Amino acid sequence: MAKLKIDSPFFRFMGRLGDLILLNLLWLACSLPIVTFGAANTALFCVARKMAAGEDYRVSGDFFRSFRENWKEATLAWLILLPLGALALSDLIIGFRTAGASGNVFRGIGVVCCLLWLIVEGCAFPLLARFDYGLAQLFPSALFLGLRNPAATVSSVALFLWMPLLTLRSPDVAVYLLPLWLLLGGALSALIVSALLLPAFRKLEAAAKKNEAQ
Repeated sequence: MAKLKIDSPFFRFMGRLGDLILLNLLWLACSLPIVTFGAANTALFCVARKMAAGEDYRVSGDFFRSFRENWKEATLAWLILLPLGALALSDLIIGFRTAGASGNVFRGIGVVCCLLWLIVEGCAFPLLARFDYGLAQLFPSALFLGLRNPAATVSSVALFLWMPLLTLRSPDVAVYLLPLWLLLGGALSALIVSALLLPAFRKLEAAAKKNEAQ
């Protein structure tokens, strides 16, 4: 009976799957205090980007190193984004609950603000995980990156929203999928978004090296 080789595709797949599960559990555990979500998200994308780029990585080591190094900037960014997201969502809710022209105005403002928030939130933490940005530079850079990379932006928004929307639409199905999401949801989503953002990140890295050489 043939023996499976340790470096076979099966073992490589299982190793990557185990890494994603560990990464997702670390992300969930560090996100539970809502205030730490920004730092946890940045650490998640730090490891996910290395996975997507085929670089060497240590899940727990790289995760907690990024968590510590980016704690201040990521937490401040999240504490700014959180109330802005709540405000955008409240405009959308008011719009759906208000009849007439006023409701249309609130719905329009809410939709635009929610989309902009999702774009910035989806790109800010991947950027912060790779580059040194101050808050004044981070948000416009995240918006620019998201608008210039629609595939990554749409994927990020879809991966962010599918579970909440499924819960509202089909709660019974969401309950069945919840264990899978708790094991892989965030890490797999970050890996997909990181893979789609790799070309854009390589351009930014090349531009940064060019500026340093000048």
